[in-house]
Amino acid sequence: MSTRKTGIGLTAFVNAVLVIAIAALYVITSQGEEKTVAAVGAPIYKGNVGDAVSLQWIMCYNAAATDSILDTLKERNIRCTFIVSGEWAKENPTALLRMVNDGHELGTMGTNPRTDGNLSFLTRDILTASGIIEGIVGIQPSLYYSGEKNAARSSMAAKKLGLSHIQATLDLLCSNGTVDDIIRRAGSVTGGSIVLMQPTRQAAEALDMLIDRLSADGFRITTTGEIIGPSAR
Repeated sequence: MSTRKTGIGLTAFVNAVLVIAIAALYVITSQGEEKTVAAVGAPIYKGNVGDAVSLQWIMCYNAAATDSILDTLKERNIRCTFIVSGEWAKENPTALLRMVNDGHELGTMGTNPRTDGNLSFLTRDILTASGIIEGIVGIQPSLYYSGEKNAARSSMAAKKLGLSHIQATLDLLCSNGTVDDIIRRAGSVTGGSIVLMQPTRQAAEALDMLIDRLSADGFRITTTGEIIGPSAR
C-alpha cells in the first residue's frame, strides 16, 4: 500500500515539474519573439492585390521630364505614388501641388535621401521632410521609402512615426538603357508589385507603352497605398 502511495506521489511530482517547465518555456519564448519583432521590423516590398501594380516614382532631383510624366498620367487617367525628398519638395512646390491636385499619392524619403544615421537622426529627418510636404500641400505622407538606408533602423523610425515603411518589388532602372530596355524589364512584373521608377527622359518616353504593356498583362495601375492596403499602415 505504501509503495502504491509512493508511486502516485512521484507521478504527481513529475507532472507538476513538467507543467512548471512548460509554462516557463512559454514565457521565455514569448518574450524573445516580442523583442525580436520590436527590434528588427521589416519594410514592405510587395502588396497583396493580385490584379494591380503600383508605379512608384522617386523624386529627389529636378528632372526636366517631370511635367511630361504628369501630363501622360493625366491623359491616361492613371494615379501613381510619388516619393519625394524634403529638399525636392521645397524646390518644386508647384509640381508637388500638381501631383496632389491630379490625385496622386505622396510619400517621403526624408529630407536628404543620401544621408543615413542612427534612429534619432532618421526620425528627425522624416519629421522634417513631412513638415515641409505638409506645409506646401496640407497633407502628411503616410509612406516612407528608405532606399539604401539601414532597413532595420528605418523600419523602427517609420513605426515610431506611424508610417508604412515601403521599398519596391522591381526597379525598372529608368536611368539605364533605352525605352525598349525599360519595357522589357516590365515583363517581370507580377500582381501586387511595387514598380520603382525615376523621372528620366527614357521613362517619360516609355510611359505610354509601359501603361499599355501592364494593361495588356491584365494589371490595373494604382498607388502603393492601395497595393499594400490599410492593414499595413
